[in-house]
Amino acid sequence: MDEQSLKAINENHRIRVRQSLIWRAFAYAACAIHVISSRYIKSPPARSDSVAGIIDDIHHLRFNPKNLLVISGDQFSALYVRNLGVFYYPLLDRAIPSTTTDWHKRQIVYLQTVAYALGVFAKHQRLTTTIVPTSRYGATCIDIYAYPSDTLYGILYALAVLRSKKAAHPYHYGPDRQQLNSRGASKMLLDEYRSMLVEHYWRYRDTVFDEDKLLIKTSIRLSGAKDITRRTCSFYDNVIFWKTTKLAMSLKLIEKNEDFLRHVKRTILSTFWLEADGYFLEDLDPASVRHRHYSSDWLIVLATKFLDPANPSERHYFTRSVEYIQATCIDQPFGLRYHNDTRGHRQFLPVRLAVASYGGDAIWSFWGMEYIKVLLALHWTTGQNAYLDAADVQIAAYKNAMLRDGGFPEVYDRRGQLLQTTLYRSIRQTGWVIGFEQVLAIRERHRSA
Repeated sequence: MDEQSLKAINENHRIRVRQSLIWRAFAYAACAIHVISSRYIKSPPARSDSVAGIIDDIHHLRFNPKNLLVISGDQFSALYVRNLGVFYYPLLDRAIPSTTTDWHKRQIVYLQTVAYALGVFAKHQRLTTTIVPTSRYGATCIDIYAYPSDTLYGILYALAVLRSKKAAHPYHYGPDRQQLNSRGASKMLLDEYRSMLVEHYWRYRDTVFDEDKLLIKTSIRLSGAKDITRRTCSFYDNVIFWKTTKLAMSLKLIEKNEDFLRHVKRTILSTFWLEADGYFLEDLDPASVRHRHYSSDWLIVLATKFLDPANPSERHYFTRSVEYIQATCIDQPFGLRYHNDTRGHRQFLPVRLAVASYGGDAIWSFWGMEYIKVLLALHWTTGQNAYLDAADVQIAAYKNAMLRDGGFPEVYDRRGQLLQTTLYRSIRQTGWVIGFEQVLAIRERHRSA
């Protein structure tokens, strides 16, 4: 643990959380201004004209410890705490090829980010989706658009991976190339904030979980990775609760109870898996149940290890879902759309007005990477070359898009072009490129096996 890491941790006492109506209005306004600014003023392409060069440019831009926080960038200048465990979960994957300097910077910026989040939520009893830095040491907590299902997950995942209690990859695919230097810092953070984390866990559980039904409450709206959509007891949120609880047990925040985890998992699978259709139901909203809605954020099962494609008893969840995706062309021209229709009526008003396709038929690069990892995992476990061929087509398409757009965009329209509307433009250089690097590292492992 170096001096810069210690400084990030030791200055948490200087954080001031400002939650008056004026500060919250300012925080929301700042987020809106960044969206408009990124649409009309700046969204710079990478300087390089090669895939490797673009990746390097994005690393210099997004994983710079001088920035304090690891964020998606451009309009998303605030900290969405879920990023630590969702969109940036591969950041500390030690099997990804990297220079020593880049690896060092990635550890620092990841550590700084979770330390900052802990410092803020130690002074704010309620978890929120977003922390908006309002001055050097000032912060305001807001929800976009509801109480978060995955904020605590992001924090606990970060603490676990920084201590190597959890591997930062969807499955083991190769030997580590780097040494983890953050164990001491993670232990320090966990020791300092343990009681606070315990309180937040039980408050989160009391808020979202139905102890009798062993599912997320149907009476509450939650914001997860697909925060643009109003959902009722979604599959994603249930899996995140299961994983958050599992992490809380592994970090010894709560008593270990494997029976509880098994019962919750069994309930989730029996409730959401549509055997006749071959995919997971998106949520338990009556309209969703009636129309048998699908959503690609089911892929969270891979990163959380809720399901394992190497487990013969669980593999069919992946193979059947891939069959559905390919039959409905959700992965075309490359992956991955949430679904083939917009479903704008389910979205929160600001999104529906600004970019209705955002949570519908737009292509999300993060879920595209998770889809490729599933294809590679299925090739690894089944030996069927069709999965590898499909993965290679996806990888080639992403490389072409990166060269065309000068970056690794957050989201594309359904035709595979950079998504932009009158009020919104996709981030061109998002640090989500780390997921693409993980894909390339896994693919190389397949090549050498």
